[in-house]
Amino acid sequence: MKKTLLAAALLAGFAGAAQAQSNVTLYGLVDAGFNYAKLEGNKSRLGIDSGLMGQSRWGIRGSEDIGSGLKAIFTLENGFNVDDGTQLQGRLFGRYAFVGMESASAGRVTLGRTTNLGFMWAAGIVNPFGLSFGTSTVGSTFGYNDSELGQGRADNTIYYYSPVISGFQGAIGYSFNVNGQETAGSKNNNRLIDLGLKYDNGPLKAVLTYQYLKPATGGNGNFKNLTVGANYDFGVVAVYAGYANAKNIQNPGSWNSSAAYTGTGYVSGATSANFTKDNAWTLGLSAPLGPGKAYAAYQKATQSKVKGFALGYTYDLSKRTNLYAYFAQNEVRQWTTNKDLDARQFALGLQHRF
Repeated sequence: MKKTLLAAALLAGFAGAAQAQSNVTLYGLVDAGFNYAKLEGNKSRLGIDSGLMGQSRWGIRGSEDIGSGLKAIFTLENGFNVDDGTQLQGRLFGRYAFVGMESASAGRVTLGRTTNLGFMWAAGIVNPFGLSFGTSTVGSTFGYNDSELGQGRADNTIYYYSPVISGFQGAIGYSFNVNGQETAGSKNNNRLIDLGLKYDNGPLKAVLTYQYLKPATGGNGNFKNLTVGANYDFGVVAVYAGYANAKNIQNPGSWNSSAAYTGTGYVSGATSANFTKDNAWTLGLSAPLGPGKAYAAYQKATQSKVKGFALGYTYDLSKRTNLYAYFAQNEVRQWTTNKDLDARQFALGLQHRF
């Protein structure tokens, strides 16, 4: 009896020690608000929509200290709509699903579904609206979220992220097939090489990312996408600038102008065009204003004929909850008639992070 009690105590002790070296966190973001959107020539659309400032999501991430300075890590993240409870990306963990290893001195390696480096690093550095705020996002003109790149997310990847050294961090990734399971024969898969370098030290942030996609079908050749930019925080105001260049676009009909103006409630008006390259640039400002922050930005894509400005404000109710409002006025090309159409969006909402 004494031996049984001793064994039980030892097992409980070992279990407690193991638990102390690992952790699992449930986290998420819930975002919903009033949305008004109108594309010239179509009726306006208004209602309550999800993810107007940032896509609603929940996720689980964890790590385990396995000794010698190494940690096993994982992240599983789901996107969903608050307004109707539906799931996004057509899968349970459509935002992230990866496992990996991490070391403070050697960097991090991940295996699974993640975002490309243009999506992960560049968007938030080159433009104050970053990935968020509907059509205000820099993804309305920059190509890191092209459909050929899985709307910014890549399946079947292996990525290496270096440790941060004097503010610099590099990364390299490879996808055996960007969207969906691999099939037999390497030429039957959309293979991606992804490179990135960023600098984040004090008031200055800078980034350079490059995606090289070898498509299974050949199409217009190998797709190449470059993004470069920086921002500098002067305290009273932060200034942003960025440039993007895309070559050998595979499907102009799904390029920026059509993709950006259907996903947020516009009736499609920017139809396919015959071009295989695009250049885009953006300028922006952000500044603290009262308990919140104000944003302003302009962006333009030359060949896909998208341009416009956006204004926004976030008001912090607490560390985890804020109100937001923004207005975007854009111009997009209707390629069938070769006419430029006005596109407007106004949104007012609430976001809570947990």
